[in-house]
Amino acid sequence: MFRSPREPRPVRGAAGRRRPDPAVGPLLAGAMAGGIRDIYGHTVTFVPEDLEYVERLFTDLDAGDGFVGDEFTLQSIGCLIGEILVRTDGGRWSLASRRTAVRDHAELEVVLPNGRAVNPIRAAYDRAGRHGESVIRFRELALAS
Repeated sequence: MFRSPREPRPVRGAAGRRRPDPAVGPLLAGAMAGGIRDIYGHTVTFVPEDLEYVERLFTDLDAGDGFVGDEFTLQSIGCLIGEILVRTDGGRWSLASRRTAVRDHAELEVVLPNGRAVNPIRAAYDRAGRHGESVIRFRELALAS
């Protein structure tokens, strides 16, 4: 494909893959907010209380032998957690400064005013795999100094 010299090149990671744009975070969060509204009738306003519905979603999508949601669902849940950290707690979306996970979509993180960088998408994967804390606890730990 022809690329003009002025056209920006995509950001690529160490393995030559395209790295996600931090603008993806709010977009996927909005998709999940719509899903929560459709499933539970709850309008997400990106406040900490919305995490109760995220926990409920994890419980409802647990088939007993594992989480039945797909990659898009987990990415969107993670971005919803992250967007709450952005809108409520003063964080900002950023590309991860270091490789924090194997999956490309987990290369996004939220940098908080306390200087801590956290990975809410990784937290969603951990919670789905039962390896992590509740998402409510994830937020509490992220905000602890």
